[in-house]
Amino acid sequence: MIQESVTSLIRTLQRERVFALILTLAVILLLGAIGFSLVEPAEGPWWSRFGRALWWGMVTLTTVGYGDVVPITFLGRALATGLMVIGFISLSLVTATVASVFIERKFRQERGLEPVKATQHILILGWPEDADTLVDQLLKRLPPNIPVVLINKVPPEVMDAVKERYPLQKLFYLRGDYSREETLLKANVQEAIKVIILADRQPGETAAQVDQRTLFTALTLKAVHAKIRIMAELLRPENRSYLERAGAEEVLIRGQYDSSLLAGAIASPALFRIFTSLLTGEGQTLWEVAVPSRFYGRPLGDLAAYLQEQRHGILIGIYTEGRALSLEDLLSEEPSPIDDFIRRKFAETKMTHLLGRTKVDYQVNPPQTHILGPHQYVVVIAPQRPSL
Repeated sequence: MIQESVTSLIRTLQRERVFALILTLAVILLLGAIGFSLVEPAEGPWWSRFGRALWWGMVTLTTVGYGDVVPITFLGRALATGLMVIGFISLSLVTATVASVFIERKFRQERGLEPVKATQHILILGWPEDADTLVDQLLKRLPPNIPVVLINKVPPEVMDAVKERYPLQKLFYLRGDYSREETLLKANVQEAIKVIILADRQPGETAAQVDQRTLFTALTLKAVHAKIRIMAELLRPENRSYLERAGAEEVLIRGQYDSSLLAGAIASPALFRIFTSLLTGEGQTLWEVAVPSRFYGRPLGDLAAYLQEQRHGILIGIYTEGRALSLEDLLSEEPSPIDDFIRRKFAETKMTHLLGRTKVDYQVNPPQTHILGPHQYVVVIAPQRPSL
């Protein structure tokens, strides 16, 4: 990452001809030192006189003026005057050029035009009206050392306001079409660990068009980074199977739970408020915790008791990540153009399994006698993530 940044800076300085200007100054310094050593009287060997003249030229060219070496002849003073004028103008040009390079890079970064060099980061693609809530809930659950990259087409001022609300979080902004491969590559998608594709509906777009863009984005992501974990949002439920076949780990249909929440509010207002408080993270919220190795081979009740007594958490579920899913596990038996397209895309990447996707076996309110083992996670209600 540091090497790439240095290389990019060097290329920019070359484009602005900063190195050519520095080389010109070095030649002027060398000629001035030679002239000073020839016109000014001095004792000692030639290399000693030239070294003294080179020191004088450096001090004069940078307008420092220590005064330890001064010209005493007319030609020497004329040479010093010219060197001072050249140094003042040239160094001003170098300083202004280098400063403009850094200012331009900073401006482009704030405008979302510079490539992102983050690693082990999470990508959020799209920015619908409720994206603020998603980012707020996500950052509450993420450690501050995990970078988050936002890719969308909203004005940079909106993204600046988002970043100002979370000064401790590593938030990056990239402006562009997230369904295009070049945009994803600028976000360093090869080093990302997860991606969230939001149903970002633009003016004049139909729900089918939004879902189609989400599907193409998922296929592009898998082609660029086969192991990345994808969570995506759809507008039409009938498109879920296509997105799952494209490699999405989790699929959410927008508004699918609204009716259930409204019905719960009517039937039991208290239960509705408890449920919404868990979802919004007000006080208590849901956390996933990997089962510690010291609990392997022990009953679930031991871990549940430890969580409740030592971490003030309530264990409500458990899940296990099993074998990797193959592409054929998700494709339908009846041939279709979408299935053929997905098969062709995966064949291009020489994939036989959905790398990064595994079959998840879960259980809510599991029995206390369940024996714990590797690759298992428990779901806990707690005020903060339990540290095990």
